[in-house]
Amino acid sequence: MAVKIKNELGWQELVDLPELKIKKIKAKIDTGANLATLHARKLRIRRKDGIKYIYFDIPPLPGKKKNRVRKGEFLGYKRIKSSDGVIEKRPYIKTIMKLDGINKKIEITLTDRTNMEFHMLIGRKALGKRWLVDPSKSFKSTQKKKVTKKKVTKKKVTKKKVKKT
Repeated sequence: MAVKIKNELGWQELVDLPELKIKKIKAKIDTGANLATLHARKLRIRRKDGIKYIYFDIPPLPGKKKNRVRKGEFLGYKRIKSSDGVIEKRPYIKTIMKLDGINKKIEITLTDRTNMEFHMLIGRKALGKRWLVDPSKSFKSTQKKKVTKKKVTKKKVTKKKVKKT
């Protein structure tokens, strides 16, 4: 029997949600949570061509002031028990998550996470059996934060000849 090697993630990673046009959102990998959750405000359900969609606002990009409106097909509600024991009914959608260079269709619940450090949580169901989480590391996936490297220039050293007298 062949042993399948799993990719390793840190406790926080950068994630893309291409169908929602969200790039490099910093997400907490939360193995205590079952589902993924995305920060969303002003939730509103509309019917278009017989299909229910949920429209929601996400925070503006850095340096911008206007919230960005996104939409997904409304699939219903999930009952979510928060870490403090409160049960909340949250709307959910399905969308593609790109993590570690891999696209995966996941369910995401929508809720206001204004006062939370992370605007997205990724739970066990979204992770599946594909990854292992190393809680002592951050940003282990291939979608690392863009690091700007400073160009180091070497100074040319010239030796002066000294005349002996």
